[in-house]
Amino acid sequence: MKSKKMYVALAIVVLSCISFAPFIAGGETEYGSECSVANVAPLIEESSFFQSNQTICMGESVEFATSVSDANGAADVSSVMVMLSDDEDISEDDLSIHLDRIGTGDATTAAFGKNWTVAGESGLKNILIATSDNANLVADNNGVKVGTIELNPMIGFEVKNGTGRALTTVSFPVAAPGAQNLSSNQNAIQINNIGGIAIDVYIHGTNMTNGNETIPISCIRVGEMPMSTTPQLIADKIEPSASSSHNIYMDYPTVIPAGTYQGTVVFEITA
Repeated sequence: MKSKKMYVALAIVVLSCISFAPFIAGGETEYGSECSVANVAPLIEESSFFQSNQTICMGESVEFATSVSDANGAADVSSVMVMLSDDEDISEDDLSIHLDRIGTGDATTAAFGKNWTVAGESGLKNILIATSDNANLVADNNGVKVGTIELNPMIGFEVKNGTGRALTTVSFPVAAPGAQNLSSNQNAIQINNIGGIAIDVYIHGTNMTNGNETIPISCIRVGEMPMSTTPQLIADKIEPSASSSHNIYMDYPTVIPAGTYQGTVVFEITA
């Protein structure tokens, strides 16, 4: 009976020691810590895009520049491209131009750019920006349209008469010598830009002759400007699909033999 009581008492002592051990131990204990930062996609800064010109012909160059940000740091941006597309979606057929890293704006933003020279490509292209980071994540706004560009634009024009039909000749009504300010039968002559780039229009011509008789080209006027045998500017910067209107007049010499006089009127354009 006595030994049983002693056993119970020992058990209580052991339990008491285990329970109070943390409160009486000395020193320090070190624990590890950890967290995980997610890799996020880069972001194309649309408002920062720059394009030096809207139209470009073979052998000419255009400058592209844009900024891309990444919350994982500017160094995480691995690839930025300009995609020139016939539509507003990126596809394998698009012309791709890799931009070079040209600077860092801050810890999260990098600038990319390139001077690109056009070769044989042509047509109106949508400019789309594509980018990815070191984990091959593409931007949430990948393929954003930032502008358009005309490559090797067609340069062309057509000349119409006052009825909207193709101009075939510039003629004037029959009149007596000395008649002034005679309107061309084709007024007002329309010059339409049917190309993809703005044009300047020039006019010149030859004297009108009938055998050995001559009416000088200066007797023909475009508005108030006498014509010449050398080109003179009559319209500048006619935009694509736009037109300019011109009235042509004749002042007959005061002394001139009767007959039909013929010459030429030439329209020229430059872009």
